Amino acid sequence: MDDKQKELQYKYTDYQRFIGVLLILSMYLFLGAIINTYLRPSEDGVALIGLTLVALSVGFWLHYQQRRIKKLLDKR
Repeated sequence: MDDKQKELQYKYTDYQRFIGVLLILSMYLFLGAIINTYLRPSEDGVALIGLTLVALSVGFWLHYQQRRIKKLLDKR
């Protein structure tokens, strides 16, 4: 295994971990938005929904990058 392939493998596992963390963070933000909006009415729910969407967007982007890395690793 050459250095470039090792580096791609490390990136692949790092992206996998980041995606998991972002999904968990998104879940907490979404639950916080629901609690703030429906159980204890306040205006903070909109900001939390926005942060949830940002975290999910970054997670989807990392998943796309991870798939590209997987294709590169499969070629080699």
